[in-house]
Amino acid sequence: MESTLITGMDMRIESSPTAPAELAQDAVEQLVQQVIEFAPSGVVLTMAGGRIVLVNRELERMFGFSRAELVGRAIDTLVPTRLRAGHARLREASSNGFNFRSPGLGRESFGLRADGTEFPIEIGVNPLQTADAIMVIETIVDISDREDLERMFERIVEAAPCGMVMIDGRGRIVLVNPQAESMFGYARDELIGHALETLLPEGFRGRHGAHQRDFAKAPSMRQMGVVRDLTARRKDGSEFPVEVGLSPVPAKQGGLVLAAVTDITRHRALQLELRRANSNLEEFSYAASHDLKSPLRGISDLVDWIGEDLGGAESREVSRNLGRVRDRVRRLERVIDDLLAYALAGTTFTDAVQVDLQALLAGILELLPRPSGFGVSIDIKAKPFVTNKAPLESVLRNLIDNAFKHHDLSAGNIAVRVEDAGRFCVFTISDDGPGIPPASQERVFRIFQTLAADAREHSGIGLALSKRVVEAHGGWIKLDSSAGVRGTAFHVWWPRFQYSKPPDPAASS
Repeated sequence: MESTLITGMDMRIESSPTAPAELAQDAVEQLVQQVIEFAPSGVVLTMAGGRIVLVNRELERMFGFSRAELVGRAIDTLVPTRLRAGHARLREASSNGFNFRSPGLGRESFGLRADGTEFPIEIGVNPLQTADAIMVIETIVDISDREDLERMFERIVEAAPCGMVMIDGRGRIVLVNPQAESMFGYARDELIGHALETLLPEGFRGRHGAHQRDFAKAPSMRQMGVVRDLTARRKDGSEFPVEVGLSPVPAKQGGLVLAAVTDITRHRALQLELRRANSNLEEFSYAASHDLKSPLRGISDLVDWIGEDLGGAESREVSRNLGRVRDRVRRLERVIDDLLAYALAGTTFTDAVQVDLQALLAGILELLPRPSGFGVSIDIKAKPFVTNKAPLESVLRNLIDNAFKHHDLSAGNIAVRVEDAGRFCVFTISDDGPGIPPASQERVFRIFQTLAADAREHSGIGLALSKRVVEAHGGWIKLDSSAGVRGTAFHVWWPRFQYSKPPDPAASS
């Protein structure tokens, strides 16, 4: 090892036989001085007895001392009183060997500033052979920010609304939060250091080892228990359904995984309740379709037979009443059809196709009966996209048809605008009709609600059906109409991607 003599900031290094001949000795010394002076860590060089002979500018900034205040003083100036004995033993051990030591890794170290405040540090200690003696060079890193982040992470984990469990590379629990204690019924000290299998049902423990090894090979954020049922085990032996989010945690020791555990018992109960409600609604709708339509058709046939039997000899009043019966039968049939469509909305999904927006709207307008005095303008500023075409077409047809039917004048204008908005395509259907009073705007989306002057012509299901279809496909619908101002606008946010029916948890095993 080449001998080196360092006094204050004056450093002389004997030239190495392997150093480039063209690199002058003075240039080498200047480079070494600059490396030390501008190092991002604090650097302090001491004699074996602990007297400081060199510091760099980062160490001055870190401790709040000037260079003149430190050179010649004992290194203990920078160490709290309670830690000086341990620091001295560390320096003595370094002076007698050449092993790198870093007490900040795995043990607490603190520095003492000029104003008397303490702060956490990591220290690297190395002996340095000079021509006369062994000196000790220490590199010091202020880890206050790191510890602040660690404490913040701990507070976030502690306050998390779900159970948080951290596992090391051996599958041992190293951290739990209060929510996990409450969820599983264990105290913290009953879990720390134990295998994760403690929290798993008996039937799953045998497979867990293989899953853990697979995750270790390709660690990544992943969600468990969304499609396939996943259960956990409490201290009392009872099991409950959970969803688990796994996230690998960077750490020096490696292999740490943070699991966010959510008890979805109530969520599953609500899902079951919703499935039952939907099932009951479908059963009711099918029953209404079959049990009510059949007698209605019978009534319609009877009316036709009565008309035939009368052979045109009936009075005007009888003829008018027979017509009223036919109208009511047709209206009830429309209500039954709309009710069945409402019940099935969002339960059937067609194949997704590329939708040409211009062709879609042109097809809708071609089939809708348009009053002669009405004009329709179309403004498309959106790109074609892939979606379930039939339900989208149904919603737009209903909204455009409503704009015609609920207009209070014999002439009017309907405007259809389509534009992209992030991951949605926004359809706006606006008219210059009478508008909808603010007090009635929420009511129009409810089933069997209508604001039409002649309610006999409307089932009151159309807007409720449109809202149900839009929301079932991942979008939403909004109504704009101001009091005292003519016109109404319906805005439909429809996802610009293929939407498929979510998996049914009851079908998973």
